[in-house]
Amino acid sequence: MENNKALINVITNLQIEEKSNTKQFEALVAFIDDLIRNDFNRLLSILYRVDISEQKLKIKLAENKETAVRSAEIIAQLLLDREEEKIKSRAKYKQD
Repeated sequence: MENNKALINVITNLQIEEKSNTKQFEALVAFIDDLIRNDFNRLLSILYRVDISEQKLKIKLAENKETAVRSAEIIAQLLLDREEEKIKSRAKYKQD
């Protein structure tokens, strides 16, 4: 449970601009990489909770299959992109 809070904290506090906060981004990538190897069901649960489209994930992984980009980096970027979408959506519908 504590790791979930840490993950959410890292995601929401990262600068969205293209991995600008490299140290935190790499920490997120390392965390996701660990989940891929050791607790894949938990990773799937997190992706579901954050509302990452399974179809979008499959497409991104397939697009980068031939490159050196790690799956954990792709997933981390998808998490950041989704968080950015949420921020924009909240701002759009925010009532002052």
